[in-house]
Amino acid sequence: MKTTLRILTLTLAALTLVLCFAACGSKGSASDLAFKSGDVTVTVGANADPVIEKLGNWVSMNSSDSCGGFQGKDYIYTYKGFRVSTTPAKNGQIISKVELTDDSVKTPEGLFIGMSRADAEAAMKGFTAETVGDNLVYTSGASKLNVVFRDGSVSGIIYVAA
Repeated sequence: MKTTLRILTLTLAALTLVLCFAACGSKGSASDLAFKSGDVTVTVGANADPVIEKLGNWVSMNSSDSCGGFQGKDYIYTYKGFRVSTTPAKNGQIISKVELTDDSVKTPEGLFIGMSRADAEAAMKGFTAETVGDNLVYTSGASKLNVVFRDGSVSGIIYVAA
């Protein structure tokens, strides 16, 4: 049990690092997969300032020195049900990652934490997936939607740059 948990933890940590580095410095396009919170569209690669302003009050915010190639800070804004990560780019802060954190929010396609793999695949029927381990990665435009599974259910949903 401890070994399985340790392997799962290391796998998720490695996936998170890969996704973080992949997200630095991308540009979004109209055909991207994007998260929506109310009437606010949150697209990886988009200018972060107007999106963060429209999303309103966050629950918490953390910052650290940037992992990207630009001077400045990376920020993680936590909202109810999701987190938005930003990183400095040539023209200011951009959205580098969006991560759903619980089942209180859904993607526009209907994905949510806790749904079955079969239901997740049905929700993403119009998209092509790449299988990475037990997980599925959907790509559209400059965005990837990573769907992480554990024991046959969605345990993570992460938007990053393609």
